[in-house]
Amino acid sequence: MRADGSTPDAGRPRTVLMCPGQGAYLPGALRHLAGVPAVAEVLTAVDGHAPGGAGTASVGRLLTEPGAPAPEELLRADPLAFDLATYAAAVAAATVTLALLPAPVDAVLGHSVGDLAALTVAGALTVRQGLQLLRIRDRLLTTAGLPAAGMAATDLTRAQAADLIRACGTPQVRIAVHNAPAQVVLAGPDAQLGHVGRVAGDRGHRVTRLVSRTAYHHPLLDEVSRAFRSLLRAQPVAPPRIPVYATATGRRAGTPDRLRAMAAAHLTDSLPFHPALLALDRAGFTTYVDSGPRALLATLAKAGLPHRTAVAPLRTPADTDRMHRRLTRVPPAGSAAEGPC
Repeated sequence: MRADGSTPDAGRPRTVLMCPGQGAYLPGALRHLAGVPAVAEVLTAVDGHAPGGAGTASVGRLLTEPGAPAPEELLRADPLAFDLATYAAAVAAATVTLALLPAPVDAVLGHSVGDLAALTVAGALTVRQGLQLLRIRDRLLTTAGLPAAGMAATDLTRAQAADLIRACGTPQVRIAVHNAPAQVVLAGPDAQLGHVGRVAGDRGHRVTRLVSRTAYHHPLLDEVSRAFRSLLRAQPVAPPRIPVYATATGRRAGTPDRLRAMAAAHLTDSLPFHPALLALDRAGFTTYVDSGPRALLATLAKAGLPHRTAVAPLRTPADTDRMHRRLTRVPPAGSAAEGPC
């Protein structure tokens, strides 16, 4: 049974296409796919609607030239270009993946700001709308006067992270993302986040600062979230061609209001990615396809659902032939699971 109560077709893998967020940007990630019409169309659309005079880098060059700026460098120099490249990479790669998969996709799931890509791939939003929303969000973030803040990935369980935050006396540090049984992402002001990270390191845990513009999934963005959600009400939302699942619930988001809420969830809502995967697993989904170039979501899916299949067809370097070979190795429903392909 699907999470919305319906039942996927029996006798084939029940497939979830996952769209990553900030991890979708990798310099030159689409260089072997630049000639694919669907990819060229997305890149042309993004560069064609870049804000005039803002000095935003060409997203096409960022994603097709291996010598393009690294994530940290690009985010520091041109945060809007970083956001646009992240979105374009996820949408373009997912579109190619959909065309190459041997069976239809039963659900689309986004991760953080990857929800915008998921909504686009599913047909609820157009690419033009996605770009417009990212430009609006960029303006709101730029003018909000936010304090220095960020995010850090840890190897802590959710309970360990909560205990650590209390022990450190850092009330503004929050558990922003629950990615896997032993991976949570913390968010908060730099000073408090740094303190928690040092204490965690002293206790033998791994803490890695993430490339992030600010502390997403955090109350620091309440004002930005209210303004963004208000503007979203005017956005038309089409019925998705592919069922879209909200990470917050692990259930299908079928109404326009729920789809709009997904587009803003990455600002202040916590992200229960691991619980969402568990809900999809209980609903009978068997295969989890990561449309990103780093296999980040496939790795998380394998950590959280070791008995299921996780596939990362765009794991670089990848052209359409290599992507097709990786996707055709997906086992039939009910067979033994494999690691990320």
